[in-house]
Amino acid sequence: MQFTKKAAVLTAGVALLTGLGLTGTTAQAAGTGVLACSTGDAVTKKTNMVDSIHIELRYSPSTRCAWGRIYTADPGDQVWVDRSSNGGSTWTGPMGVTTVQSGADTHTPAYNDAGYVMRACAKNDSTGTVRCTGWY
Repeated sequence: MQFTKKAAVLTAGVALLTGLGLTGTTAQAAGTGVLACSTGDAVTKKTNMVDSIHIELRYSPSTRCAWGRIYTADPGDQVWVDRSSNGGSTWTGPMGVTTVQSGADTHTPAYNDAGYVMRACAKNDSTGTVRCTGWY
């Protein structure tokens, strides 16, 4: 099996994060914006609702990352985030689309938001309605 330098660096980085005890985090190749994120200091920065589903944009100031979360949702409902470098005039997204598999809540991976604004969006699977939080 042949590994590229990028794969070797990624593997070493994941091993380092695991060794540091950063569980429940996501690490992917450089350029994706997905990162290991501490949630210990997470705060909700923006909220909205789509029908009866609560949407939150969560933010960790210590690691400068953000992610979307939904609750009071049903299996099939989705959450994702959008990220913009120009205040929301244009954006990249949907990023990290995550579907409720069971229960009533889920969240996206955390993304680097240094130099960006982000928002969380959700889709009610039953009605097809989509709503987003404001940009933060």
